[in-house]
Amino acid sequence: MEDNLPVNVREYQELAKKALPKMHYDYINGGAEDEYTLRENIAAYGRILLRPRVLIDVSKIDMSTTLLGYNMPSPIMVAPTGSHKLANPEGEVATSRAAAACNTIMVLSFSSSCKIEEVASSCDAIRFYQLYVYKRRDVSATLVRRAESLGFKG
Repeated sequence: MEDNLPVNVREYQELAKKALPKMHYDYINGGAEDEYTLRENIAAYGRILLRPRVLIDVSKIDMSTTLLGYNMPSPIMVAPTGSHKLANPEGEVATSRAAAACNTIMVLSFSSSCKIEEVASSCDAIRFYQLYVYKRRDVSATLVRRAESLGFKG
């Protein structure tokens, strides 16, 4: 039997706190400025209650869905977050491989710690690219063309 695997976000946070340098953990676990939005997000998720059901047959539940025409086994995808190398030396390349293994979509952050080309060549995951629109629209258009040429779908 496996040793006490984590079952909730707090338990994963504790494992991360033990495994990462303090500066990296604080960056990943924190929020911007006064962390108001971080606190509000945590409170919002705290208001969602899951009602446990027992003795219910779940063997035929289908959680699959589509997003922008792409089939997914569940409505879960990797949101655009940057600086993955703070937690793993392979950074977003490892995240992309994990998304591919789960047949889900990864959104590569504009602030990725890996080059877009590295992530694109890492596996066959369906990837979208997070773009901040520049005042100079030609810069944004160049980034979109670059992502498209590397197989990013959205």
